[in-house]
Amino acid sequence: MKRFPHLCRWTALLVPLALLASSCSQSPDDLRRHYESEGDRLDRLAKNKRVPSTFESFIASPNYRTSRDIWRGAALNRYDPKNSRVEILLALQRGRLYINDEIAMDFPVCSGRVGGHETPRGTFRITEKIRDHHSTLYGSFVDASGRVVQGDADSRRARPAGTTFRGASMPYWMRFNGSIGMHVGQVHRDGKSHGCVRVPVEACRILYDKLEVGSRVTVK
Repeated sequence: MKRFPHLCRWTALLVPLALLASSCSQSPDDLRRHYESEGDRLDRLAKNKRVPSTFESFIASPNYRTSRDIWRGAALNRYDPKNSRVEILLALQRGRLYINDEIAMDFPVCSGRVGGHETPRGTFRITEKIRDHHSTLYGSFVDASGRVVQGDADSRRARPAGTTFRGASMPYWMRFNGSIGMHVGQVHRDGKSHGCVRVPVEACRILYDKLEVGSRVTVK
């Protein structure tokens, strides 16, 4: 891996999240606490990482499409939720936060997967914000001891005997189109979700703080 040091760096960042998401013993509260501590850790790393100082230089990078880097602009220091909005760029799998029509943050996202779970395009408004949200549709079937019997489960389908449904943890949930919203989750560089827009925890916490119910979300 010495020829590809950047792969080593991102593997080190992603492995803890991947392992935790696949763990059978983690409760929703454990997941939330982990996401928050992981966000703090990634924020500290980001402060020590050199990224282009201008937005134009950042998006001009040949690695922009595949990068998990986050760009932060001076507008991020402002707080004006009535004049803040988000754009989700599906082709690039990136999101942009605007405050007073200035780009405050550019961040990676993971949208819905092809084959019936694509994230719909359009202009929407945030209708709900819940810091500790759990899906009512997707999650796991667990037995009486809390052991996962079936992962990646759909609550609308028949459950294995003796199990109950446990919804997937979706911290910093912001609903904007029916059952679809933005929330913390694993951010692959291609669409992998059931339709929601997954955002890295360190970026999603900022969105949750800067946006309000009624803020505009454009998916294109």
